[in-house]
Amino acid sequence: MRKAVGIIAIIFVILYGFNYPCFAKKINENAGTKSGQILKMGVGANAVGMGESNVANADDVYATYWNPAGLSKVDKIQIGLMHNEWFEDIRYEYIGYVQPAFGIGTIAGSVSYISMGELDKTDDAGTEQGKFRPYDLLVALSYGGKINKSISIGFSAKLLQEKIDEQKAQAFAVDLGGIYSADNKFLVGVNLQHLGTKMKFIEESYGLPLNVNIGLAYKLLDNALTLAVDSNIPSDNDVNIGFGADYRIMGMFDLRFGYRYAFGGNDLGTVSGLRAGVGFGIGNYKLDYAFVPYGELGQSHRISLIASF
Repeated sequence: MRKAVGIIAIIFVILYGFNYPCFAKKINENAGTKSGQILKMGVGANAVGMGESNVANADDVYATYWNPAGLSKVDKIQIGLMHNEWFEDIRYEYIGYVQPAFGIGTIAGSVSYISMGELDKTDDAGTEQGKFRPYDLLVALSYGGKINKSISIGFSAKLLQEKIDEQKAQAFAVDLGGIYSADNKFLVGVNLQHLGTKMKFIEESYGLPLNVNIGLAYKLLDNALTLAVDSNIPSDNDVNIGFGADYRIMGMFDLRFGYRYAFGGNDLGTVSGLRAGVGFGIGNYKLDYAFVPYGELGQSHRISLIASF
């Protein structure tokens, strides 16, 4: 119980910090210097609804993003589907497949695709030259396995392609993750994300958004209540902290709430850090929804499905 109190204390400090005057927004000097932004977009409405604080609690097909070590907890074949309806006609699609690998761990494959919609194409003088459709495509192969009852490790190998008009660029990256579990109630997770090559458009090369994600999770009330908090340390922006809660009712319904805060201030205002979601599961199927506001840009809605066999 002292561990749970500790997590709640951390959350209190975060909440208190929102009103502290030193958190006036300043633009990070590295903002906008990295490519491969699809690598930073979380998958699975269940995790997103908890403030995107899932590095320690990852335990399903969407662990391919949050922490591949969490794949070690999947003991059935799983298929995951997600649709993210973003602002400005941007859409994000994800499909993942998980397969327990004959007692030596769990393997997974996933594909993510972002469509930026149709954009106007102009020349240097501003004359319209038609339309184009930029996109990002990410393909990943992942593995998670247990070293012992308490420690799991995992990795993901990822191939990324970006297209802008007629120009394409590719990059390769890996994630390295680990989870420590004490009696399946208190969990510690870490994930080193996006270690990889640069992306080159014509003559310019851009690095990937390296990120270190560290988090805690604690389960209460016979695992009906999950509290989680984590911190991202990105190479191209300010450190940000997320926390959230998931309360399961009658083993079928989930209510979720969370918040994500960047030190220095959220780019799109305080409200943009809010996260909320609901879930419903019956038998081998689970449907989740998450709501994420983006300030003046609008709102986004994420729907995801997990089917187990």
